[in-house]
Amino acid sequence: MAVKVDIISGFLGAGKTTLIKKLIEEKLHSEKLVIIENEFGEIGIDGSILKNSGIEIKEINSGCICCTLVGDFSKSVEEVISKYKPDRIIIEPSGVGKLSDVIKACNIPKLNNTLRINMIITVVDVLKYQIYISNFGEFFENQIKHAKTIIMSRTQHADNKKMESIVSSIRKLNSKANIVTTLWEALKADQITAIAEQDASVMLENQMTIPRVVLKRHHHSSKCKCGHQHSHTHHHENCGCSSGESHNHRADEVFDVWGTETPKVFEEERLKVLVNQLGSDKNFGMVLRGKGILQVSQDKWIQFDYVPGEVQIKSTNPDYTGRICIIGRDLQKEELRKLFQG
Repeated sequence: MAVKVDIISGFLGAGKTTLIKKLIEEKLHSEKLVIIENEFGEIGIDGSILKNSGIEIKEINSGCICCTLVGDFSKSVEEVISKYKPDRIIIEPSGVGKLSDVIKACNIPKLNNTLRINMIITVVDVLKYQIYISNFGEFFENQIKHAKTIIMSRTQHADNKKMESIVSSIRKLNSKANIVTTLWEALKADQITAIAEQDASVMLENQMTIPRVVLKRHHHSSKCKCGHQHSHTHHHENCGCSSGESHNHRADEVFDVWGTETPKVFEEERLKVLVNQLGSDKNFGMVLRGKGILQVSQDKWIQFDYVPGEVQIKSTNPDYTGRICIIGRDLQKEELRKLFQG
């Protein structure tokens, strides 16, 4: 029997790992489960966070499944199935990966009888939607266009007008996906998987009494005079291409990554200042995502998460050493090194 594969994608910092943890803790913990975690860069952070759940993790670093690692991905899947014999595999692609290429990697002939694609979810941060679609449309739109289910994060911070505008924009890119806008805490994992697995017998709308769930399948499209459906949002000015060129960039052609391992014990308040500098100091380049697990005292470790305009710092379990990963554009890596290593 083919193994179920769930692909949970989302642009940098959207909340993929948080969603995966919720699904595991509330529903999937009873299954034989393996997570394939693909970081863009050599320093893996999310895998360590997820390992605390006791689930088997297979990490693929140093690139994207969708860029150069299709062969490695195929080998990883075969190893996972042979060693663990899982009921389900969850794939968390790099935040800058193209979902279409991740799906393609799962559909290669070598894996046809081994895998069955189940859920294809994209997590979209409503607060960053406009800035990301304007600056990184090629990657951001790809994740939306190829999702079966789109789950919005941070909806508690957006008013109805903003939500309606974003949903309308998403519908122009993907008219068939289910779009879930209800706050995650108000939903059970059963409800999320029911809609993401397209289970017609347990439709999400039949379970919900909470407003702000945008429900199934509005079939409308936007067409040009040529008769083909298009997304009428073209963003060429930031990718270095002329408006007439075809866009098929790899993530490593557009995004930079800097990472380091460090035994340094940081002073906690000083560390908060350093992390906040990622957004306020342009000398570091355009920082889109920062994350790390670091020691702040003899018996305390913290996890930090940075996206533009938002920093979260919380306690976490000790790791084998401190680690930091920064993703962005035109990163000034020497300046970043000085910031965290002094």
